[in-house]
Amino acid sequence: YLDRLSTQGMLQAYMNATLPLNRDYIADMLTNLATKRDLLSVIDSKILDEYMADYRLEREEKPYFQLQNTENTYHPFQSGQKFKRGFRDVFSYTANQEDHHLAVYEKEGNLVWLDVGGMARYERQDAKTRLPYIYHYSLAAILADNFTVFSEADLFAMVYNSDFSEYPDEFRGGYPLYNNGFYGYETEMSFEYAHAYIQYSSNIGNIAMKAEPLKWGNGRNSLILSNNVPPYAMFSWDKQLGKSRFSFFHGSILPAESDKTINGLITNEPKYLVGHRWEVAITNKLQGAFTEMLLYGDRHPEFAYLIPTTLLWSVQHNVNNGDNIIWFIESEYYPFDGFKLYNTIMIDELTTSKMFDDYMHNKWIIQGGANFVYNINKWPSSINIELTAARPWVYTNKSPETGTYTHNARVLGFYPRPNTKLITIENYWWINIRNRFKIAYERLKFGAEPIENKLDEYHFGNNSSKNYTLANPDYHDKTGWLIGDIKTAHTISFLWEYQLSNILELVLHASHKWGLSEYGNSYSIQMNIDY
Repeated sequence: YLDRLSTQGMLQAYMNATLPLNRDYIADMLTNLATKRDLLSVIDSKILDEYMADYRLEREEKPYFQLQNTENTYHPFQSGQKFKRGFRDVFSYTANQEDHHLAVYEKEGNLVWLDVGGMARYERQDAKTRLPYIYHYSLAAILADNFTVFSEADLFAMVYNSDFSEYPDEFRGGYPLYNNGFYGYETEMSFEYAHAYIQYSSNIGNIAMKAEPLKWGNGRNSLILSNNVPPYAMFSWDKQLGKSRFSFFHGSILPAESDKTINGLITNEPKYLVGHRWEVAITNKLQGAFTEMLLYGDRHPEFAYLIPTTLLWSVQHNVNNGDNIIWFIESEYYPFDGFKLYNTIMIDELTTSKMFDDYMHNKWIIQGGANFVYNINKWPSSINIELTAARPWVYTNKSPETGTYTHNARVLGFYPRPNTKLITIENYWWINIRNRFKIAYERLKFGAEPIENKLDEYHFGNNSSKNYTLANPDYHDKTGWLIGDIKTAHTISFLWEYQLSNILELVLHASHKWGLSEYGNSYSIQMNIDY
C-alpha cells in the first residue's frame, strides 16, 4: 500500500528497501498520508483508515478497543458475555477496527499482545491433491516504552502422497520430520520456524538481538537478502538520519553442507554473515543505496567485523583474504508521479578488462524493474515488470563450506540461483478494502548441467554451494550469461484474497505452467485465521 502510494507521488522519500520496517516509521508515513486524504481515491482513503486503526498504539494514547472503562487486561474467557462476543467476532467484519488479539495487557507504557492463528489449504495439481496446514502464535511486549520483546512460531505440516511431494511454498529449508499420513494420504511432513527479538530503541537508533526474516533490496525478487532461508540469529543496529537510513547486522548461519557427525548428530563449522547498508534519498525523485556483505567462518567471530561502520572490503584484506566480500548498488528514480524505475547490481568478482567477455570470473547479477500505478474503474491498480540476469557461479566461493552466499545450502538472495534469467510481470487490483486480485506471469530461463558432464569431477555453475575453482577449464573463457543445456519454464497465476471477517481470510489461487515438455494446472483454496 505505502509503496504504491509512494510511486503515485503521495509519499516523498519513502524508503522500503530494508524490511521489516519499524512500526513507528510506518505510523509516520500513515500520518503523512492522512494530511493528503483529499488527493486519495475513495478506496485508498478507506484502506488508510484500516491501517490507521491497526497503528493506534503509535499514533494516539487510546486503549485497545476491547478494554472497557479502567480495564488493563482483556481475553475472551473473562466472562460468558465476553466469550460470546469473542466468538461472534470470528465471523463478523467491522470497518476501521484494530487487529484482534486473544489476550491484551496495557498499562502505563507496558503492553502485552498474544495472538494465535493458523492456515489450512487444499491444493490440487491436475489429478493430485494434498493438504498443507499451519499452527501459529505470536507474543509481543513493550516494556517501559523503550524495550520491545517479540516471539512467534509457525508449525507447518502437510499430508500428501508420493506423486505430489514437492515442498510447499512456505518451506525455507531445514530438516523436516516425516510420519505416517492420514485422511487417505501416505505421509505427513512437518517443519517449523521460530522468530524472536529483543530490541532497545532510543535516539541513537534500534539495537537488537534477533532471529527474524530480513529482506534487503528494492526488487520484488531481491538479490541481497530474501525470505528464502530459515531464520538465523544476529546482532543488529539501525538508525534513521533525516532522509537516510543506516543498517547493520552480524549473524550466525549454517554452512552449505557438513560431513561431520558426533554420536550420530550432524555438526557444523562456524559460519557468519555480516552486512551493512546505507540508503539515501538524494532528492524526492532519486534514491540510492550501497550494501556490503561479508561471509566468513571456521573460526571465532572477528571483532573487526563487529564495528558497524567499518569498510568490510578493506578490513578483510588485513584479516583474512579468504573471506568473501559482495557489493550491491541500488537506485530508484521517479520520472513522474505514478511511475518508478529501479535497479540493483551485484558485484562479487569482476575483471574490468574482461567485463564484457565470456569470462568465468565475471560473477555479477543485474536487475531492473518498472512500477506503474493507475486507477481502473476507480480501482487502485499497479503493474510491476522486473528483469533479472544472474551469471553462472554468482554467490559461490572457493571455500564452499563457509564462503558461499548461502544459509543451510539455500541462497540468501536471488532465489532462482546462478545461471538464470527471470522475467516477472505482476498486476494488482484493490477492488475494495476487503477484495484484492493479482495476475502474474513468470518466465524463467536456466542452464542445466549437460548429461555428459554430470559424471566428471568438475563443479557446474548453477549451484551456489559449489566451489568455483573446481570448474571445468573448458568453460574458463566460454562462460556467457547462461551455460549448459538452456531450458525455459513459463507460469501464469491468478490470486484472489477476500477478508471474510476481521479474523478470517479466504485466498483462492490458480496457475498454469508450461515448458520443459510439461504442462500443468494447479488450484488451491486457503483459509487464514489470525486472532
